[in-house]
Amino acid sequence: MFYRIITALVCLAVMVLAPIFVKEQRNGPCPRSLFVKMVAATGYLAVGLLCVVSTGVFSLFDKLMLAALFASWIGDLFLHLWQTKVFPAIGFLGFLSAHFFFIAAYWVGIRSMAPSAALFTAPEILFVALFDVFFVIFAMTTGMKLRGVLLIPIVIYATVITTMLSKAAALGFTAMQTDAPYGIFVLICAIGGALLFVASDFTISILMFNEKYKKNYPLKMFNIVTYFAAELLLALLIGLV
Repeated sequence: MFYRIITALVCLAVMVLAPIFVKEQRNGPCPRSLFVKMVAATGYLAVGLLCVVSTGVFSLFDKLMLAALFASWIGDLFLHLWQTKVFPAIGFLGFLSAHFFFIAAYWVGIRSMAPSAALFTAPEILFVALFDVFFVIFAMTTGMKLRGVLLIPIVIYATVITTMLSKAAALGFTAMQTDAPYGIFVLICAIGGALLFVASDFTISILMFNEKYKKNYPLKMFNIVTYFAAELLLALLIGLV
């Protein structure tokens, strides 16, 4: 019970810090906004570690999930540094790595509950392909400056995060179908966290590549709140699969 209370308090603190971070960086990145962001980011990493301690379990799934959270932490750090344009690129790679770790973790979790499960199903492949087509059409019709070489890494990232969403859904539904312990909680955290992550990344692409919305405060708030909520929900999966 003690660890659950501490975990709940850390989750609450992260969600309180999220809007504070948006306010601090309203005029651009600064040391204060970086500090607030990294304290919040350390919070979701702490939730993952608390889940390991509270459950007494440290499976391969848990290790991959913690690796994903740490890669996200690295992404948070470098994406917010402003001294050179190299840093945001490192941040992008950090988040891309995080999604690969999430996908690997979900696959390990699925196979632990359903050893005969296919790596990818036809509906999953179709879903990812349709989302990529939708994203490209959306980008080209809404003023987003995604052209030429820049479009390639963004489409790759969209493919990876959509794959992460599809595998998160597969993990949740597999947990329910196999009557796994905490199945409903796994379903809610996996799908809810992945959906919020996609929503956050979708809005950040608008903020970064559409001049009309670069300083849109409500959109920035939505982006950050959904992001930290996503990380917390996914961190809560640790020790349950």
